Amino acid sequence: MIPMAQEEIIDLMDNALIGRLAMAHPDARPYVIPLPFCFFNGAIYLRIPAAGRKGEILAVNNRVCFEIDSFTSQLDDYASILVEGRLVIVTDLDEKAAVRAANDAKYNRLRHSHRPGHGRRTPLENVPTRKIIPEVISGRKMDPTLRMMNQKSHPLQVD
Repeated sequence: MIPMAQEEIIDLMDNALIGRLAMAHPDARPYVIPLPFCFFNGAIYLRIPAAGRKGEILAVNNRVCFEIDSFTSQLDDYASILVEGRLVIVTDLDEKAAVRAANDAKYNRLRHSHRPGHGRRTPLENVPTRKIIPEVISGRKMDPTLRMMNQKSHPLQVD
């Protein structure tokens, strides 16, 4: 694996549908959940209510890690990003409106306007919006030279 350039990291965040939010309870029990997300103005935005186990954890520890990945079905090409930071509640309605618009544009583009009705009619003040304020963003990807070596050692069979 080799480091990804910043442009590659942003491109992957703009094109990935799901990321995984990792949290840790103070008793050291890890907890990870998959979520749709939006990378906007340098932060990761999530719709995440403070209910259940995640709410219990975030009430006492808002330090999180968010993982985003991309891979081929043969696993001959892959990349992964880790965003480490703090998850904070977003209350500003202008910020929520801008994030909702960016999120709708992302998912309309990636899913060709097909999206289940997950909260689009919810008034902004009731949308449980949080953002990860990144402290560290890092990305790693498959080394292209290894990918080329794998392709040579496993040539396509043609009849």
